[in-house]
Amino acid sequence: MGVNPAARLAESCMKHRNLSDLTYIEEPYYETQDYNIGSDVPPLWHVKKKNALYYTGVGQGDFTKLLMQASVLAVPDSAYARQVQEHFVDVLAWLNSLQPPTYPYAIDQTQALAGKSIFTDHCAKCHGTYDEPETYPNKLIAMAVIQTDSLYATYAMKSGITDWYNKSWFATSAPKSNLIPSYGYIAPPLDGIWATAPYLHNGAVPTLEDLLNSRQRPTFWKRNLEQYDFDPIKVGWNYETKSNGTSKFTYDTTLPGYSNIGHYFGDELTPAERKAVIEYLKTL
Repeated sequence: MGVNPAARLAESCMKHRNLSDLTYIEEPYYETQDYNIGSDVPPLWHVKKKNALYYTGVGQGDFTKLLMQASVLAVPDSAYARQVQEHFVDVLAWLNSLQPPTYPYAIDQTQALAGKSIFTDHCAKCHGTYDEPETYPNKLIAMAVIQTDSLYATYAMKSGITDWYNKSWFATSAPKSNLIPSYGYIAPPLDGIWATAPYLHNGAVPTLEDLLNSRQRPTFWKRNLEQYDFDPIKVGWNYETKSNGTSKFTYDTTLPGYSNIGHYFGDELTPAERKAVIEYLKTL
């Protein structure tokens, strides 16, 4: 899909709301930060596997409140918000019913079997296992280990929205939820990963092949936005590299919050091993 400023939307809405009853207040409770961050929309079929929401696991407690928080833009007070929250019980039930899409192209089963063994040895301890019964560890990976762009993780640590949320109706009334920032990222489940390009929390890497080989990640790249243009070999979007990021349709990894660094674990594999792992990931 691509990045969106969802965090800034919630931050901007909540700063003008009373903590206890969510009515509008003229004087902002906090000041918004002077920069924005983009995040890629995570796969909705992963919600049922999560112990905490969002890329850093910052959203903890009741999922209905966490999922509805941006609706504060349209609710006049906490009484109306309660009605919305009760409807979000159904929204959460629907999210929990979602299944990952099946890979629509041919899969080399021999390669996939070899890739499964490599995945089990190198990836499963963070990303889980996918034979029945499936396992998923909900593991927070420290920034020093994952080394991906840290701006998203530090955003909640610095933003006034965290203090507001944890003192507000969302946190003080049942069912309770909280924002608890961490300096790291949750290793996500990988079922349906083929359909979730571009990769990393900020959508900075266009294909799985690029993700598993950091040396070939493009600095400036542009995908075809006019039609479906999937690359079944690299698994992700066909793209063209650019010499700069002057076009608004070019992904510029030199911008703050949009870098393609980190998750270097695939660099340790041979080209043949990476190819096999990609083939296995198609089966999930």
